Amino acid sequence: MSATLGDEHYWTKQRRELIWWMEDQAPSFVEGYVGAVRLLYTPSFPARVHFICHVVRDIYRRLPSSLGVKSLPRPAEVFPNMVKELVTRWEKSPVSAKNRSDNMDPQFVISSQVYRQIKAIVQKSKQIAEQPTVGKQLAIVLFRSLDRRQDDFIHPWIIESFDSEYDFFVQRAHLAESMDKVPNGAGLVPHFEGFERAFHSLVGPYFSGKEELDAILQDTNQPAD
Repeated sequence: MSATLGDEHYWTKQRRELIWWMEDQAPSFVEGYVGAVRLLYTPSFPARVHFICHVVRDIYRRLPSSLGVKSLPRPAEVFPNMVKELVTRWEKSPVSAKNRSDNMDPQFVISSQVYRQIKAIVQKSKQIAEQPTVGKQLAIVLFRSLDRRQDDFIHPWIIESFDSEYDFFVQRAHLAESMDKVPNGAGLVPHFEGFERAFHSLVGPYFSGKEELDAILQDTNQPAD
């Protein structure tokens, strides 16, 4: 382990193993995680809750890409440009109304260009609604980062835990608009530990395999009698 850790009580075996895994699989995340753990036990640090929650949020959103998995698009990244294009087409091809003789609301006729853009927005909305949640995507990526038997599966409680913890952290990651909305540290430690527990449950087999490999290498490198 290359990360410099002290002998503080909070550097548990589980946390040291998570750092070990990150150093091997996603080294750019080590400093952020180590910093978040230290802040967790520094309650007087200004904006501590925001910093910790921002780190965890970034682990959720960026770790899959770091492991070579394409990130799932978020609505805020997709729809603004699509709506902008719809406005452009709408202005180029104004909607026309057809009056009806039966005193019912008039029918409106749109151009094929406007129709195609509306259809694209609807289809993209359906795709995003059907894609895995951020928490489930991270769980799947971590699960598949190790060699697994074909009949292995992710326990539902792990995905549920990832999703619920994500909601907690993302709601507290940004600075508040007013003092009455500034988050306090209530629940921060148990939620952080819940995130770590779910994370470790998916990458745990990595450590037993690593220990076995290290033992084999140690035996191999021992001088012969």
